[in-house]
Order: sequence, then structure tokens, then C-alpha cells
Amino acid sequence: MIKNYLLTTIRHLLRNRLFSLINISGFALGIICFFLIYIYVSDELSYDQYHSKADRIYRIKEFFKGEGGTYAERSSSLPFPVAEAIVGEFPNLVEEGVRFFNFQAPMLSVEYEATEKAFNEKRFFFVDENYYKVFDFELAQGNPENALAKPNTVLITENIAKKYFGENWQQEKVIGESIKFQGEYDLMITGILKDARLDSHFQYDFLASFSSLKPMFGGHLPHNNWYWNPCWTYLLLKEGVDANQLEYQLPAFVNKAFDKEFNASIVLGLQQLTDIHLNSDLDFEIQPNSNISSIYIFAGIAIFVLLIACINFVNLSTATSIQRAKEVGIRKTLGGRKHQLVFQFLTESVLMSAFSVFLAIVSISLIMPWFNTFTGKAEEINLLNEPVLLMGVIIFTVCIGVISGFYPAMILSSFKPITILKSLKADNKGAIFRKLLVTLQFVVSIILIIGTFVAIKQLRYLQSTDTGFQQENIVMVPVLRTPMADFYETYKEEVLKHNSVKSVTALEEILGAKHQGGNYQFEGMTESQLFSRLCIRHDFLETFDINLLAGRAYSMDMKQDHTYSLMINKKLAETQGWLPEEAIGKSFDLGKVKGNVIGVVDDFHFTSRHKPITPLVLDLDVRPGAFNLFIKYMAIRVDDQDMAKTLGYLQNEWEKIIPGRPFEYFFLDQNLQQLYESEEKLSSIAGIFAIIAIIVASLGLLGLSAYMTEQRKKEISIRKVLGSSIWQVIILLSGNFMNLILIAFVIACPLAYFGLDFWLNQFAYRVDIEFIYFVYAGLAVLFFAFLTISVQTIRTAYINPAYMLKDD
Repeated sequence: MIKNYLLTTIRHLLRNRLFSLINISGFALGIICFFLIYIYVSDELSYDQYHSKADRIYRIKEFFKGEGGTYAERSSSLPFPVAEAIVGEFPNLVEEGVRFFNFQAPMLSVEYEATEKAFNEKRFFFVDENYYKVFDFELAQGNPENALAKPNTVLITENIAKKYFGENWQQEKVIGESIKFQGEYDLMITGILKDARLDSHFQYDFLASFSSLKPMFGGHLPHNNWYWNPCWTYLLLKEGVDANQLEYQLPAFVNKAFDKEFNASIVLGLQQLTDIHLNSDLDFEIQPNSNISSIYIFAGIAIFVLLIACINFVNLSTATSIQRAKEVGIRKTLGGRKHQLVFQFLTESVLMSAFSVFLAIVSISLIMPWFNTFTGKAEEINLLNEPVLLMGVIIFTVCIGVISGFYPAMILSSFKPITILKSLKADNKGAIFRKLLVTLQFVVSIILIIGTFVAIKQLRYLQSTDTGFQQENIVMVPVLRTPMADFYETYKEEVLKHNSVKSVTALEEILGAKHQGGNYQFEGMTESQLFSRLCIRHDFLETFDINLLAGRAYSMDMKQDHTYSLMINKKLAETQGWLPEEAIGKSFDLGKVKGNVIGVVDDFHFTSRHKPITPLVLDLDVRPGAFNLFIKYMAIRVDDQDMAKTLGYLQNEWEKIIPGRPFEYFFLDQNLQQLYESEEKLSSIAGIFAIIAIIVASLGLLGLSAYMTEQRKKEISIRKVLGSSIWQVIILLSGNFMNLILIAFVIACPLAYFGLDFWLNQFAYRVDIEFIYFVYAGLAVLFFAFLTISVQTIRTAYINPAYMLKDD
């Protein structure tokens, strides 16, 4: 019996090659899209869950209160003493505390003198020796219990071992070797870490013992400094402890432990480790995180595209099954029972579903390398190693097959043989149901197209909006904790001799991406308050072409500027109730130091355009020691002509002054584009899948139009004999579909508008949702639908009427 069902199914598929091809390929395309997004979303949701104690690990966050109940700083890092103090204060709640520290430096120098290999490393951290009690960082070699127990010890990853010791590093004696840190400190390698996993909210290449920091801070760690907050601090709670128990007691801890002069403005909170990647957008994150709204959107797109594919599959299965009414009549006449007919149709439908899923899985395997490159992932698909996913695929295949086959099976098996055989056809039952499904298809397609237009416009707006400062042709050179502190003015003077170098300055953070904070008390304030701050060097305004609204810039001729002068932005003046001209001369108080505001600059986006412009202090810092903490980059403005020669000149002058120290640089405008990587990915994926949705919908429409023209081919022939043109026939046949598209457009527009408006409201600066995008989406769907129907209709219309009417 089963063999007969299978043979009948195969004969049916081969007899209707076009419908079978459209049905299987369209459904497979939808499944491919769904599973690719499923893989991406699953990976994003799995971040940091590989740690065995992930459910008990929390990161502490520190917020500084500002004006109007807002927070002036939302920090992901804390002062040095907090971890030890909390563990000591709450021994019944907290099991371990671990800190990560990297001087807040963009790069740190590492050299292996034996091979004279030296690099600037971006993923170098100092960590407490008990890290292994909290995090599951796997070692390939070494003992985690004592690897970082002593000062001047370091763990490196396998990738770093290969980088410094060669491809055959396993054959070398790597453990026990020493590397030179920042050209001064010898660190002995005590273990080899497995490479950091990609599904972690931060990656590392080096983990050095926290005690190694003491000589770098003059012999002792800054454990009395409760203001400077450079340490990412994680807590492991005891088993059975609710995080709310600890969080409830943190205000009292802040009041007790932090300095009285500012503890009233500090709020501590907890973030679960597994929430950081998708739900954290704090200041000073170790690495940029993703966001949960993108995951919701991607998941929605996956469901939409799969829904369109399923609708196609059900629609075509329902429509084409009507042609088999005569077969059903004969089977019933020969003794076929209803349950046998139902089982036959369900078998065919499930088998077609299985073909589609198989084609999709094979295609996904071939697409995965491109997909990993596009998303920055390293995913593999192996259903045999993932029994849960395999079972889900099997259940999905059967369910879709049953759903798509059940309706036509029940309709056809209910026909009376005599009625069918008299008319040699069945009534076209299910037409209304198919129209509803087609309308839903077009609703989804229109929403995706509109969403793509708006997402791309929002991205372009974020990328192209005037930041208020010069981005192009700015070469950024990391200089934190380099010997440049002693040679800054010399290097600046030398590079300015080159005709292509226009201006040179130095600053604390990447302009347009990050900032720091400092407490200032301006005239009229009763107490100091935390403000966003950038430490800078002379010629800052000239280098970045920032507009000075009032007063003057810092001057080399005014020696007191470093101590007794400040520059502020227009926003800060406004919050104090001053016009730019009125702000000049206003006093400020830093406790031991008092001075005056000397200049007000126009507002510019010193952080990403995801956030509004806030008050900012530009603080001049000319101390040589500033290069150890407060001055991290040199910014060199150059001409765009002969860039390679200019960069070569900058490197040569660098190597003359700091030989042996690698010269690293990046372009400011290229770096700032990374701030909008999430939106770039979102608009790209939305665009790709919107196109796929249209293709899938068009495939379904092609199948339905082919079925429709097949059903009405004699009517078409008669109309041609009576003088109708091909275009009149096309308009006649496409009229019903055009009406469905119009209905879909009316339904989709408000759904798209409210959904996109909700998404755009998450941005500090957003575009308006223009009506023209709705028009574009409607026209695009109309065009593809009309084109699809026309192709099939024209093919039928050109057939000789005599050939189609000869049977009658």
C-alpha cells in the first residue's frame, strides 16, 4: 500500500513538473531564509551561556546622577576597590569577585625579544587570579589554579602563541618564556588559553595577573580611589541567592564605602552576565554589544518569509489538487475509501515538504561560509549532532505537509463520483481561502519592503548627518602609555613640516565615539556635578574644524590655560542658563583649583548619533604624565592627495623618535562607521530578505496564474476568436490579483507605519516615515505581480485557439 502511494506521488510530481518545481523551490527558499536567521538569532541569544555558572554571574554597573533626574554617566566599569569591598561586606551573598583592567587603552605594546616580534595588542587584560572560579576560560596548557597566582605572570591564547612563537609553537617551550609589556615589564607565560569564544561579550588574547599592576602604579594599586572607575567588575553569587537581595543593599554600601563628597550621586546595579550582549548599552563597554530589538526584527523577518513560503505551498497544493477531481471519482468508483484518499494526498504533501526541506538543508550547507563571513559568525550546521534541532526539522516537515495536504484531501475525498465524472471536473472550492492567503502574502511583502526603505534611510541619516566636526582625512594614532609623552611636541613639529599635514592635536578618546567624565562646579551651582569630558591638547579646534562661538581657544602663549581655564560646549552653557557670550568669564571650582570659562564651542556629536548631544567640558591637559591615562590618541589632519606617501612620512618620523615601537593608525571616518554596524547589518538583511520575500511570493503567484490560465484556457481561446487582444486577456486575468494587492496595501500600510514608528523612537535622531515609501512598496509589488501574471498569460495566449478547442 505504502509503495503504491509513493509511486502515485512520484508520477503526480513528474506529470506536473512546473507546479512541483515552483512549489518545492519556493518552499525551500523560505526554509533557507528561516533557518539562516534562526542560526543567527540562536547564536546571539546564546552569548556567555557556555559558562557553567552563568546564571550566578553578574556585572556591577555604576550610574552617576545628573540634572533633572537623568544620569550623567552610565558606566559598565567601577573603581578598583569595589570588588574586594563587596565580597568582604556581603560574604553570605557573594562567593567571588573578579576584575578586568586594560588601562582603558586602545592598544598595549607586547614584544617577544628572542624573535624581535613586537605588536600593539587590542585584547590585553589584567585579571584577578581567581578568574577560573567564575569564568570557564579553558586552558590548553597550564594549571588555572596557580597560573596567575604570582606577579608578572600572563596567560596567552593559542592564536597568540602561533603569532609570537610560530606555527609549530606546540613543539616549542612556550610556558616559562617571557614577553615584554609596554617595553618595560617582563611577564612570564604560565599557561596557554584556548582561543576566546565568539559567543562571549568580550574577547581576550592575554590575561595577566592583577598583581602585576603594582609596579605600574608606583608599588601599590589605587585601592583608595573610589572615583576613577576603570575596572570591569563581576560577581559570582552564592547558590540560591537572588540578585535582588544584593541589589537591595547596594545603596547602603555606596553610602558607607564611597567618598562622602559624591556618594549621593552614585547608584550601583547588577547586570546578569547573559544579558550583557543584547541588553547593555552602557558607557565604556569592553566591546560594542548587539541589541535585542534587532533580534526581534530578524526573528520577525524569518517568520514573515517562512509564512509567505508556507502560504505558497498550501495555496498551490490546494489549487492544483482540484485538477485531480476525475482521478478521485475513478478511485471512488473502483472502491477507494475516503480515508485511503486522504492518506494518499497527505503522503504526497508530506513528501513534497520533505523534498523542500532536504533541498533547503543542502543549500544552507553550501551557503554557510558566505553567511559566516557576512555575519561575523563561525557557525556550522550538523543536524546529526543536534538531536533537538533534527527533531524540530522532522516535526516541521510533517506539520507543513499535513497542513497543506489536509484541506484539499478533505475537499476532494468528499466529492460524489457521479457528479465528478459527469462534469469531468470539480467545483473550484477553496477559492476564497486561497484569496485570503494571497492577500496575506502581499501584506507581509509590502511591510518588508517599506521596512527596508525606512531602515536604509535611517542608517544613511545616522552616517551622513553633520557631526559638527571634521571626520575625513583625520589620521588617529594610539599613544596611550607610549614614550610619546616625552616626544609629543618634537613629533608634532616634525610632521607639520610635511606639506600634506595641516594640523596636529591629541585627545582622550575617539571623537564621535566615546568620552570620559569629570566633576565640575560652575558658577551658580551649589555642588559639583559629573559632566562629559574630553582632555585635549592645543590645536584641537583647528584639527577637527569645530566652530568657536564665543571667547577663545586654548593658546600656547597662555601658560595658565592648563590649570585655570576651561572650554565648554553650547549645550553646557544652555543648561546653566547662559548665552555663549555670557558664559565667558564664568567661574568654575574644582576644590583646590578655581578658574574661568574662556571659550564656548558649537555643539557637536562627541558620541554616536544614537544619543543626544549633552553638556561637554574640553579640558586642556599638557602634563607629560597625561599620556599614561588622559591622552590616548594623536589626531593628524592631512590632505587626501598622495595619502600613501604622507602615511609613510608619519611612520618614518615615528620610528626615528620611538624606534622598535610599532606605528599603528586608523582613519577617523572609517572607525566611526563601526558605530552603526548594527543598523548596517539590519538594513542589509532586511533588504535581502525583502527581495527573497518578493521572489517567493512571485513564485507562488506564477504557480497560481499558471493554474488559473490552465483552467480558463478555453475561455481565453474563445475570447481571442471573438477579437480580444492579448493585453485585454492579461488585464482580465490579472484583475482579481490586482484587487487583492490593493486590499493588502490598505492593510499593510498602518501595520508598517506603527511598527516602524516604534522602532525609530529608540533613536535620539530619527527620520520621518515618508508616504512615498508606501507608494514605492505598493508599486513594486504591483509590478512584480503584473509581470509574473503577464508571462504566464502571454505564453497561453499565443497558443493556437484551434489546438485548445479541438476537444470541444
